[in-house]
Amino acid sequence: MSVQLFLMDKMLRFSVKRRFAKAPNVMTLRAVMTEMASSSKAPPPPVAIENEQLGGVASEKLSQPGSDQTRAILYLHGGGFVAGAPSTHRPLTWRLARLTNLPVHVVDYRLAPEHPFPAGLDDCFAAYHGLLAQGIESRRIAIIGDSAGGNLTLTVALKAKMQGVPLPGCLVCLSPVTDLVEPGPSQLENARSDALFVPTSFATLVEAYCPGQDARDPLISPLRGDLSALPPTLLQCSGAEMLRDDSVRLAEKMRAAGTMVELEVWPKVPHVWQVLADVVPEARQAIDKICRFVTTTLED
Repeated sequence: MSVQLFLMDKMLRFSVKRRFAKAPNVMTLRAVMTEMASSSKAPPPPVAIENEQLGGVASEKLSQPGSDQTRAILYLHGGGFVAGAPSTHRPLTWRLARLTNLPVHVVDYRLAPEHPFPAGLDDCFAAYHGLLAQGIESRRIAIIGDSAGGNLTLTVALKAKMQGVPLPGCLVCLSPVTDLVEPGPSQLENARSDALFVPTSFATLVEAYCPGQDARDPLISPLRGDLSALPPTLLQCSGAEMLRDDSVRLAEKMRAAGTMVELEVWPKVPHVWQVLADVVPEARQAIDKICRFVTTTLED
């Protein structure tokens, strides 16, 4: 564990986990993620940001001069389905754009509880259609998402398969939420070691995201879907986080279905540590691995 990670772990426990313990609700998560965005550094040149409409959905495009416009990364940010924005994830997304030399399109999808399921998924699916409408071949598109965005990454692929839409070339899920029905053992086993969340956080978010819905729907809980014939997938999660088993169980089921999947369980890092890349070297190391996976998988 680096010194930076050690200090970040202590800071998150003091400044974030204590807040969730007192108020495990939507407004707390929104406040935390707004603070994240305000403390992030701007992308360094030559990476530039521009606003766009992708399939009719507001999005943010990060790219650098000479980037390969025949390929693309569609990034679906996390935030428990209720928080987050393209700006909250720039320490990660600008590095993806620079290291892969690909445009990164970050979808500003609608959030619950104001816009419950399937609004966010519909926006992300429309954005994927938007890339296809630009003439980018599906096999040259990577979809990447973290936490709730990892859930949306999987459900966009499942929805595409259900509707006969060409599938992307690969998927990358960072600490994804994969089952909103039955938590894995890690939600209790890692309640103390998780640097961010408390067990009551998750039930609150489920109520906000899909009220009155059957959470067994594969487009809500992708772990319960048909995972065969999905694109090659990279999963990164923390061995210390409560959502660890969402990735572990997903990898097991994907392998059983014949889907190519790589699972990386990193020790002692917090949930979606990749967004801490401005400070934590382990985050930059994880991003390097993501970029190698994407560039290798999307090669002709």
